[in-house]
Amino acid sequence: MNPKIKAYGAAIGVWFIFLIIAFAFGTARELVVRPLLGELSSHLVGTFAVMAAFLTVITVFVRRVFSLCISQDFWRIGFLWFLMTVSFEFLFFHYVAGKSWSELLADYNIAEGRVWVLVLLTTLFGPPAIHAIIRRRNSNP
Repeated sequence: MNPKIKAYGAAIGVWFIFLIIAFAFGTARELVVRPLLGELSSHLVGTFAVMAAFLTVITVFVRRVFSLCISQDFWRIGFLWFLMTVSFEFLFFHYVAGKSWSELLADYNIAEGRVWVLVLLTTLFGPPAIHAIIRRRNSNP
């Protein structure tokens, strides 16, 4: 199998891990953290916890496919994850979970403390950033 196809296939698999993480953390946030901290604080804690988990998974992924990809591939993978996440979020939560478009867009209102967009930026910029860090560490013994 072509190494690039293998890396991109693995990237799609990793996105499903992101999905599991987001649902698990969201459930924990709603059942445990929100009753203790309230809506805004639980949103902030949940967002940063998801970002940390995603960055951990991204680091493992980039290390595993490091030799199969070049820098542009990690940018493409980040863009793929970003598109998959935004598409899933809006399509699933609107058409399946029944949230209105305005409810969905409210999670992007940074002025109201809604920082979910940082998770999207993590999926977009995480792969090329982690790749650059690993490449720099590998070149400096």
